[in-house]
Amino acid sequence: MPDEILSAEELDALLATVEEAGSGKRKREKRIAEYDFVRPNKLSGEQLRSLQRLHEAIAQNISMALSSYMRVNLEINIISLGELTFEVFRNSLPNPTVINVLSIAPIQERAVATMDMKLAFSLIDRMLGGPGKPLDKLRALTTIEQSLLDNVVRRFLEQVATGWGELLAFTPVVEAREMDPQFVQVIPSSEMVLVATFSVTAPGEIEAGEMCFCIPFISLQSLVGRLGTQFRFAAMTREQTPAQRQHLDRVIKQTTLDMRVVLGTSSLTIAEVMALQSGDVLVLDQRSDSQMTGYIAGTERVVGRPGRIGKHAGYLVERVLPRGGTASDRH
Repeated sequence: MPDEILSAEELDALLATVEEAGSGKRKREKRIAEYDFVRPNKLSGEQLRSLQRLHEAIAQNISMALSSYMRVNLEINIISLGELTFEVFRNSLPNPTVINVLSIAPIQERAVATMDMKLAFSLIDRMLGGPGKPLDKLRALTTIEQSLLDNVVRRFLEQVATGWGELLAFTPVVEAREMDPQFVQVIPSSEMVLVATFSVTAPGEIEAGEMCFCIPFISLQSLVGRLGTQFRFAAMTREQTPAQRQHLDRVIKQTTLDMRVVLGTSSLTIAEVMALQSGDVLVLDQRSDSQMTGYIAGTERVVGRPGRIGKHAGYLVERVLPRGGTASDRH
């Protein structure tokens, strides 16, 4: 037993050996990287950024298409784009949710498009002539309400398909509709999917909400190599299509601008203004047969004369001023 007791020198040597081994172990730990074998990331950061830019352009096109159809200024933005399992995505959806199961020919797999229930009822109320107020208590959609909402979903999917067209051409068609997420079994629970989430906001009483497009990652494997720098520069040089230009012109033509006509002007002193009373008559600096200046969005744009259209006051435009011109340019 006495021989088994370590001397002070032997104990110091043993502790030094342990410290050296521990130091080497810590150095090796710095080279260890975490990896989730259950939910591996299939896209690099550069590839995700390329898809992010793609969906930002899609969001702008959806905004124009739905704003024109709903006759209200809808603002739509891409707020998240990520990879996750279909089970995680399905469990994140509230019950009830407007769920559309899609075929995306020629791709064999199915995709999914969703919309918040409150947003759906708010848009339906707007389409029926209301202010866009959602229901206080959610319920299932009627046949007429579903038909109205299909028009919105169709325009949403058209813009998604158009945006994806440069990478992956497919035609989305609604095959089935569900309200309970747990009844949607078209994609295996463990299958990785790419989910794009768009926020929808609008002025007034229209309920803010989200719309999602979910596509299986297996459908995208053939184009993964095309994502990145090459696609980024190709997208930057893309020209506006005639259809996009026509749609933009249509949206702009429906925009309203304020117009006002100045009947005349008069100069008063402060004392005269303070002494004004109801019934006083002001003498304008212009003659009754003088031309009047018309302002559109605060800019002098037209010159004309007053008149009547039935029981209403009217204004006859005699000349449109050139850009940068003023009413003094009358010859």
